[in-house]
Amino acid sequence: MHRIRFLIHSLAHLVNDSYGGFLAPLLPLLAARHELSLVTTGFLVTIVTLSASLAQPFWGWLSDRHPHRGYIVGGVFASGLFFSMIGIAPNLVVLVIVIIAGGLGISCFHPMATAVASDMTVRRKGLAIAFFVTAGTSGFALGPVFVALLVETVGLHWMPIAAVPALLVAVIWLLFGPRGISGTNKTDSVGTLQNSAPAIPYSPIILLTSSSILRGVCILIFTNFMSFHLETMGLSLKSYSFYIFALQFGGSMGVLVCGSLSDKIGRWRVMLWTPVVSTPLFYLFLRTEGTLSFIALFLAGFFIFASAPAVIVAAQKMMFRREAMASALQIGLAWGTAGLLMGPVGKLGEVIGVYNLLLATALVPILLSVMTLLITPFRNQLEA
Repeated sequence: MHRIRFLIHSLAHLVNDSYGGFLAPLLPLLAARHELSLVTTGFLVTIVTLSASLAQPFWGWLSDRHPHRGYIVGGVFASGLFFSMIGIAPNLVVLVIVIIAGGLGISCFHPMATAVASDMTVRRKGLAIAFFVTAGTSGFALGPVFVALLVETVGLHWMPIAAVPALLVAVIWLLFGPRGISGTNKTDSVGTLQNSAPAIPYSPIILLTSSSILRGVCILIFTNFMSFHLETMGLSLKSYSFYIFALQFGGSMGVLVCGSLSDKIGRWRVMLWTPVVSTPLFYLFLRTEGTLSFIALFLAGFFIFASAPAVIVAAQKMMFRREAMASALQIGLAWGTAGLLMGPVGKLGEVIGVYNLLLATALVPILLSVMTLLITPFRNQLEA
């Protein structure tokens, strides 16, 4: 029964994050419908990333002090309800409002849900977190394909029916999901929690968060601006949604495989070697076409995402009894900060061209490996 509850919990993550993938493939359609420039579409990416990610430290702080199932159930339902409305938004103002509301649903879900996933396992936390994160990245990969097929089949005006999976999963999670969430703090009072928690080692936490920010920047740029590059090559909405799927699903596999690997060979090694491998693969994707390009993008996604579970578990180890906040920093704050850059990135893309923007972005993973080298003095702490 414990495994079933964990699987249901991971399913909720998959469905929740699938709605976060709705915007990217629809950006060209929304840009045409609302007459948006590349800069404005970049700011839409910033808005969704800010609401879905930057608010997570607040939810993490709140979840550590007042753990409750409502964060998870309400988060899934809100993300599904509001992201399913972006196709019927009559103007840019309403579009921004539903994006913010849906993003807040996603951000509400993550800190409590990640802490619960970690709390449900005692041994091999790397594998458990990897499986849980894989569910989310798989959802984010499936979201663009699902919404693209839905829109091509029934049109934007029928998008609200996409909220049905969120409602179903919220009910299933309430009935059969994890129990005893109020015990995730492992203390009887807020005061005991704060007094017994060890001091936070700020230097390695800053380095880990910086690494997560750089990963987020790279993934967001490719996920959201790749569609414009592929559109210039004559691909359809359905076609470039599959490229987004390749990147994200490759990431899902990388998270699962290397999350388990980090339990065996160490988190530091995974964090050092996997990001740098993605750089030549991103270049291969941009320089080729057809099947080879698709495979290269899948493998690039595999390696750029691969170190995420190791970073999350390392942060949780260094922030003992503050696991929700640790997760919020590596997932929420990092992605939110990366999202802040998407507006300026859109402007840069207008100046130098989307293709050149993607070429430059392919170098970013190298910086992740450099950041890991800076963490070397704290290696024993993150491997604890």
